Amino acid sequence: QPIDRAKMNQRVYAALKPGGRFVIVDHSAKPGTGISVARTLHRIDRDVVVAEVTQAGFVLEAEGQFLRNLSDTRDVSSGDDRINTDKFVLRFVKPR
Repeated sequence: QPIDRAKMNQRVYAALKPGGRFVIVDHSAKPGTGISVARTLHRIDRDVVVAEVTQAGFVLEAEGQFLRNLSDTRDVSSGDDRINTDKFVLRFVKPR
């Protein structure tokens, strides 16, 4: 479904109090692919997420490495149960 991600991020920002956190976990696409494989592989480029969420006013506060899988080639659908996908975990904060 087409989603206006900018509007969604703005609404999350408006809903949080200053100091509120917004955590995103998603399947990693290859760097530089943007959103081009979102529909086919159900993955997104981490840098796109950071750019869009900071555009809404959030600040990247932390990034978890605990779901990373660097052996994932990122060219198979994230729905393929035979692989453990590489995932990024980003914690954003609404400035005080």
